[in-house]
Amino acid sequence: MRVLLASEPGVDGVFRHVEALAHFLLARRHQVHLAYSDVRGSDRLARLVADVTAAGGGTVNLRVGNAPGPHDLPALAELLRVVREVRPDVIHAHSSKAGALVRALRLLGVGQPLFYTPHAYYGMAGGSGIKARVFNAVECVMGRIGTSITLSDGEAAFARRTLHIPQQRLRLIPNPVDTHSFVPAAPEVKRRLRKELGVPDGAPLLGSVGRLAFQKDPVTLYRSFAVALKKDPGLWLYHLGDGELSTECARLAEELGIAGRIIRRTYLSEPLSFYRAIDGMILASRYEGLSFAVLEALACDVPVILSEVPGNLDFIQMGLSHCWSAPKEAPDQIGAAISQWVADLPMARASNHRQTAESRFSQEACFGALVAEYAKQAAA
Repeated sequence: MRVLLASEPGVDGVFRHVEALAHFLLARRHQVHLAYSDVRGSDRLARLVADVTAAGGGTVNLRVGNAPGPHDLPALAELLRVVREVRPDVIHAHSSKAGALVRALRLLGVGQPLFYTPHAYYGMAGGSGIKARVFNAVECVMGRIGTSITLSDGEAAFARRTLHIPQQRLRLIPNPVDTHSFVPAAPEVKRRLRKELGVPDGAPLLGSVGRLAFQKDPVTLYRSFAVALKKDPGLWLYHLGDGELSTECARLAEELGIAGRIIRRTYLSEPLSFYRAIDGMILASRYEGLSFAVLEALACDVPVILSEVPGNLDFIQMGLSHCWSAPKEAPDQIGAAISQWVADLPMARASNHRQTAESRFSQEACFGALVAEYAKQAAA
């Protein structure tokens, strides 16, 4: 099959999904084409563009950001040009900007099957402001075009009940994780990584990864960490990511007196070392699709602490052996969940996280189901 993948972000979870999907397709001898943007780029994006090109695929830099802007119309024209040039069997957009551009192709006469993975709808945060209403209205209308791939039960329910997307236009196919690359750390590797980070021996190291933006709610993360630090003064936080709230988070860390216990990295080209260093993973998000970061933590057999929001609820209700949860935007309760995790660490209980990742979220199962859907619609 000839598959055109389109994605605006070139970094973080959405891009990691697209990157993994592209390599999965290439390994199975499908022809992959890529529409991307380097506005939010990374070294991994550059490598993916090179890999697709080396395999004979077409690529186009749309040069758009995640907000509506003057480059959107030229980007749509470029996207249409590429579609006419490479004649893909299916076109798959990821996240809201690419989703809008790709589904607009239908209005320009493009007849190929269109797929869209939102990676969490903005309206899932539950707000009633103008921005949420606009995003919901757009997704409601555009959801009638093509097939929307939801990643979790919570995302699928939102698409049906709030956006009123017809059931026949929805498919639930979870995010996968590369269980061959993401594996638990050997004790000596973990000790070395923690020493490089400056974390004292025996100190609990909590990790969080994700864009410093409204969805991930890093402000609540820092307030929750401050609550837990009062009870467990040996605690450390390793925070990986960057975004528009970076300056606010740095200022808040100073105000709360926790800056000295936070290890900040804006980006890691290879994130495996992050999971191998930490003792537990936390997401204080307002909403999720199905977090790539949590899946990678499970594959590395790491405990998780999650906000009780759509997307995360799928994990919370999964029967994980080392999963703690609390309501979103509730620092006291999330802080208490962190303390419960710290108290559990010395018990060294057997974990089912790695086994869960292997049995339920392998690339073969999840991407395999997606490729089967591609083939079905391409043949229709």
